[in-house]
Amino acid sequence: MVYTQVSRKPEMVQCRMEHAWRRGLGGAMALLAVVTLAGCATYDPLTAYHRYEGGVIGHNPPPAPGLHDSFPNLASVPPKPPVLSPMVQRAVRQQLLAANHHQNVMPVPGATPVVPAKAAPQAILTPPAVLVGFQPDRAILSHRDRVALQALIARRAATPGAGAVAVVAMGFASDRTPAGLKLALLRATAIANALSAAGVPVSVIRIEALTAGRGGAAQLLYAGAT
Repeated sequence: MVYTQVSRKPEMVQCRMEHAWRRGLGGAMALLAVVTLAGCATYDPLTAYHRYEGGVIGHNPPPAPGLHDSFPNLASVPPKPPVLSPMVQRAVRQQLLAANHHQNVMPVPGATPVVPAKAAPQAILTPPAVLVGFQPDRAILSHRDRVALQALIARRAATPGAGAVAVVAMGFASDRTPAGLKLALLRATAIANALSAAGVPVSVIRIEALTAGRGGAAQLLYAGAT
């Protein structure tokens, strides 16, 4: 049996107590370090760096959509469609090809009936004017001039649609003076009176007086004549 004598000095007791406190504190620090390292082992270096930066990048990403939803009901899944036979598949393929062909090909238009073109109406040539002679400074028609005017009126009556044929009575004078213009107007009026007496309606007679010639003239005007 060994006996240990403990000193009763206060300094020795305090020294032993401080030594025991330090030893317990060191154990607690070691335990805390182990726990801390164990907790950090779940994070990789990239996660630790993101947490160090902070902000939005320092937070964990949201969970995947539907992660916490219930599992789908497999009874509601429609059954697998039956497999078609090769003959049916071939028929369906031919129908699809035919439909595609009809969509891409323009239909051939029907034959357009050929309408025979109407014959162009024969161009009507304007007949030459009938010249009328007068005595100098006179506006009286001679018998020969009246016969020529009657022949012109007969040609008008023989024309289809004679009602639309106008007649121009023209009087000329050589003097470009008011007196010359008056003489030309008197000669044109004399020709118009002879046409009216031969049966031409007054409404289709046109009177023209020109101071650039001698005598007078009468001419038929056809609609559309060249």
